Amino acid sequence: MRIPIILGQPLHLWLGILLFLLIIFQIVVAKRIIKVPFKWHRIGGYVILLLAMIHGFIAYGLNNSIFVL
Repeated sequence: MRIPIILGQPLHLWLGILLFLLIIFQIVVAKRIIKVPFKWHRIGGYVILLLAMIHGFIAYGLNNSIFVL
């Protein structure tokens, strides 16, 4: 199975960047630098968990030759 290339970079790279930005956003919200209702903070946590699982699965698949670039 091939990993899609988006703007010249593989999908798992973009997922990693997105995860990093979402974690920074969660920290900023938790420190109350940006005021967001707790409901959205919790939803953000679930999104981070889902994306991290997908990102890890792709990395595992690339490492064990399940996926190719």
